[in-house]
Amino acid sequence: MKNPLAIAWAFALVAACSSNDHRATPEVPDGKLPVETRGDGRTVLLTYTNIGAMEAIQAGSLVMRGPCFHLSGAPDEAVILWEEGTRIVRDPERGFAVELPDGLRVAVGDMIRGGGGALPTAQPIADFAAQAVPEECATGPAAQIHSVELVERVSMDDPEFRPPPPPPPPAPSFLDSVRNSPESGAEPVEVLGIEDPREALFAHMIAGLREGEGFHNRPACLREVDADMLTRLSDRFTDVFAAPMCRWDGAGVALREDDSPAVFVDARLDCDGRNRCVAEGARVFANMGGEGQGYIMRPIPGGWSIETAGVSWIS
Repeated sequence: MKNPLAIAWAFALVAACSSNDHRATPEVPDGKLPVETRGDGRTVLLTYTNIGAMEAIQAGSLVMRGPCFHLSGAPDEAVILWEEGTRIVRDPERGFAVELPDGLRVAVGDMIRGGGGALPTAQPIADFAAQAVPEECATGPAAQIHSVELVERVSMDDPEFRPPPPPPPPAPSFLDSVRNSPESGAEPVEVLGIEDPREALFAHMIAGLREGEGFHNRPACLREVDADMLTRLSDRFTDVFAAPMCRWDGAGVALREDDSPAVFVDARLDCDGRNRCVAEGARVFANMGGEGQGYIMRPIPGGWSIETAGVSWIS
């Protein structure tokens, strides 16, 4: 049985079993990890598969959240999975619209209704979607909708129409704050046996979670993690999942399969391609319950040195 509470992590035992220091030093990547795709302007339309047409009434206004369409006004706002044949088309009045298989066009702001129902929360949305589900859309409720009718169209010519406000200016980069922070003088932690710096930071964050008091038994749901990295981390720690296997449950985070309380874990880096990375490690337990810490990471023989920086956040 794995022992994630051990301070000397299993991967650090590589050092203890070595009588010399001829271990390879990892290469430092150049750029941000993970590669940023959020806010690139793409719009994703999801259609449902592997599930029959449900007949509950779905009604609300069509809104955009990130790259995906959501239905607002139901008990919970939900990402929409449309019927097959639905597509995004250009619209002369509003730029783009959703065209249903029967030719009806609806756009953001319109009130719509149709048949359908809430998708099971115990399974990831990807199980029911014919397209890849962006992670920004994968951790909330989802609803199927078909046989759509237009209840009320929003017109830009309507004197009461108010276009959505422009997005706020981007917040200052946390990683820039880490880069510009003074050295903290904290004793670095060595994470050995891992070449990938983002994987090393995930391991550090999960180990800290497992050693904590209040949340150490919660499943860890890792954001933007690929299958290979997830497999390697699952070999070292119990109860580690990709973020789409978890969901927002009210104000908290829950594992889909059994609704047990969980925590989202994030690891973001900006590396200089030479000798160090600035990093942010975050754990989020609820809408108003999270913590983030800045780190300086440097390659060492066999792994990575992780030093706590002098900047952090809490919500």
